[in-house]
Amino acid sequence: MRMWKKQIKQNNKITAVNQLEENLFMLQPDFREHLFKHRQLMLTMSHYKFVDTCQQSEYKNIDDFSKAQEDRRMQVAKEIAQKSEESRKNIKLLFDAVLKKLRDQIVGEITMDETNAQKNPEPKNNAVSMKKKETNSVYERLEFPAGMTYAHRSSLRRECTRFLRFAYLADFLSLESLSTIYIDSVSTMIERIRYLDEHGTQEMDKIMVMEFDDNSTSQAPRGRDPLFYT
Repeated sequence: MRMWKKQIKQNNKITAVNQLEENLFMLQPDFREHLFKHRQLMLTMSHYKFVDTCQQSEYKNIDDFSKAQEDRRMQVAKEIAQKSEESRKNIKLLFDAVLKKLRDQIVGEITMDETNAQKNPEPKNNAVSMKKKETNSVYERLEFPAGMTYAHRSSLRRECTRFLRFAYLADFLSLESLSTIYIDSVSTMIERIRYLDEHGTQEMDKIMVMEFDDNSTSQAPRGRDPLFYT
């Protein structure tokens, strides 16, 4: 009974380990490296903001303020597009690396089988033999050799399924970064307006005099100058 119980636990452990290695990208060297790279790109992108509240001294009127915000949005859009291109290249490098390893493995196995068949030819008989399925245009575009067995095609399908799951994960991280950009940008503007509403109202007359009195050498307290002047 004890040996039977121990064997069951060992089998369950092996099954769990195999499932983790199959499903967790962090345990696979190629996927782990490119997943870290994608996560780094998305974290960098999530710090962008499409509003500018740091250079209020340049906004002399509401039209200048509006134009500056439009320029900021265009600049952030270009930076996001650049990060998106870097992310796509990173994921493409991952897919190419994994397919290359699988392709080399399949070519090696086919070559070994052909070599063994030449060294040890099987006697001919009248029995019907199973023919290998010929390649199609999909395999040709992926540069896989002709004459792949069912096991070879199954390995390719398994990798493609893993690619699909990785693409879903990458898309989730990308959408999370984009939502962070939007939420943080709006939050920054709201916090700025609330700060000015709480601290700037009482000193607004004094600040305006400091800004437009040429004889005064004083400056408005940093961070309390308005977003734009009317």
